[in-house]
Amino acid sequence: MHSREIIPFIILSLLNIWSTWSLAQTTTTTIGPPAVPSTTIPPNSAFGTCNCDLTRDVCDVNCCCDPDCSSNDRLTFTTCTTSTTTSSGSRSCVTTGIVFTSNTPSYRTIIQNGLFCIYIDNNVARNYYEIPRQVQDNVTFNSLATKYRKTLSSEAATPIAATSYYRVGDRLKAIYNDSVIGILSLPKSLFSDVCDDRNPVRFYLNDVSQCNRYIKDLSQECSASSFLSAASYYQNIRVAKLPSALNTSGNIVTISTNDLVSINVSTSILCIDESTGFSSLCPYTLVPLPIYHSSNNSCSNVLKELTYNILTNGNLGIVQLSVTLTLSNLGVRKINATYFRQKFSVSYTNNANANILRRSGNPGYVVDQPLLAGKVGIDAANNQIILYSSESRGFLTVVSPTASGFCVGEQIDRTPIRFGKNIRTGCILSVTLNNLTNNCQLIREQILNALIGTDTPTRVAMYGNSAVENVSDWVTILRQNVPQTPSNELISSTSTCPNVVMGIHIRVLWSYTGSLANPQAKVIGVSISYDDPQNLAYQCVGSSCESSSDVQKYELTTTVSFVDVSEKPASELRSPPRVEVKMPYDFFYPFLSCCTDRNCNQMVFILIPASVVIFQQFLL
Repeated sequence: MHSREIIPFIILSLLNIWSTWSLAQTTTTTIGPPAVPSTTIPPNSAFGTCNCDLTRDVCDVNCCCDPDCSSNDRLTFTTCTTSTTTSSGSRSCVTTGIVFTSNTPSYRTIIQNGLFCIYIDNNVARNYYEIPRQVQDNVTFNSLATKYRKTLSSEAATPIAATSYYRVGDRLKAIYNDSVIGILSLPKSLFSDVCDDRNPVRFYLNDVSQCNRYIKDLSQECSASSFLSAASYYQNIRVAKLPSALNTSGNIVTISTNDLVSINVSTSILCIDESTGFSSLCPYTLVPLPIYHSSNNSCSNVLKELTYNILTNGNLGIVQLSVTLTLSNLGVRKINATYFRQKFSVSYTNNANANILRRSGNPGYVVDQPLLAGKVGIDAANNQIILYSSESRGFLTVVSPTASGFCVGEQIDRTPIRFGKNIRTGCILSVTLNNLTNNCQLIREQILNALIGTDTPTRVAMYGNSAVENVSDWVTILRQNVPQTPSNELISSTSTCPNVVMGIHIRVLWSYTGSLANPQAKVIGVSISYDDPQNLAYQCVGSSCESSSDVQKYELTTTVSFVDVSEKPASELRSPPRVEVKMPYDFFYPFLSCCTDRNCNQMVFILIPASVVIFQQFLL
């Protein structure tokens, strides 16, 4: 045997010995029936030609490709449902993968003799997916999942290293009753409109939320429910200036009292007047606890709104924390159940910029940012400046109804108008016959205060960063159909209060300025139009006509619309040059040796159209 043949022989012998020894070492197992092989997909082939056939051995309605459907079944079909991807033809310049499909008929126009269109694609594999292999081990599975993963991983998140200072989004540490370490929180609606008290306050993130409280028995919950008492949100609560102020190591808690901040109550506690619906300073400085009154089934001194005002100094932590409160009286008509709406917010201010107002754009307005507004005033140097309204805190606002839909005219409840957002809002005004008869003028004033506010701004900023010192950058608010003070107060014979405005319409004209690549939104005009006055008539039905205290409800409406008046630059094209066909008189010599100058020009006009026709026929 040749030496070249000996080496392969030896290798084959060793392999046979190894395989025999391996089989001998293998434990004997029972071999079951052979597994059914998976569906084999031929390469470069299309399948799934009838995706609407979802029921086996049964005709699917409107599925024309279902082989179980007979010809009689198809006669009852109203349409043919197919979800297969069909080719748009070999002469299409746009592939089917980038064409948006919807439930509307699609139309396609094929242009003959089109340029740069693929007529025949010889690479068949380009039009089909690669055939995937079945994954049978964890290594392959994890490899593919890591390579193509686009969803959130279920793996445990890597813990963030703790720092000695707060970072944006960190939860504020707090200690309750000097014994329990927890997180400062504010109620917020999560999965419904009901308040969830487990919403943490995040560092340097302003937040505003409104949610409802469900009260089943007011007599029991007035004093027992902590969410009705303002003291539960600031009393015996101290917040850590820095996270290191409350260190937890095992079972030992180190507390540095000098690094804790108490929550101070603002001296301006607001109370809502039930008769007018407006807020004013409360006659007391200490916040009282809720008190139940069985005579009229009401609960006084109930928390309506709360705002945490947090003063920070960057990585040095929290400097000061105060709370602003608004209280009201809660009365229920249905003793068994009622909803009560509360508002909570947190506002951060940097210690170095305590008096800076946030912009709504730089320079142009940004969509969904508040519309800046104010009044013209005089500063200490006797110069004209824009003074922000105390009611709107620098914004143009509209009425905001309560949870039950009634009008509330207090300052803090108005909703700021946001740039680019068209809205329609309204509220319900409750009036009794006594009020309509005796306080007609007061009702008019309350309606106007609810619609436009008690401290209405007169100017609106043209840009989102308009400076208060530059009055010319603030456009004047125009008013249309302004109501006049009526001479007659009441039509007593019909119990009607005349000339009452029930709605306003605010229109904002804006335009893009600057370059087309980076346009800036600019407000160029604002108008408030009042509805035509109407008579507010009291209408009763049945037994309610005998009671002068029966409540009549009227709707007040406000609409806000933004109108884009942008004008793109007009493209001016130069007029095409004028073609003057003029040739010398002997141009066709010696073909037309007898033609004069006049005859030659006439011949030119005859020959040129003829040559154009001949050239077109040549191209075709």
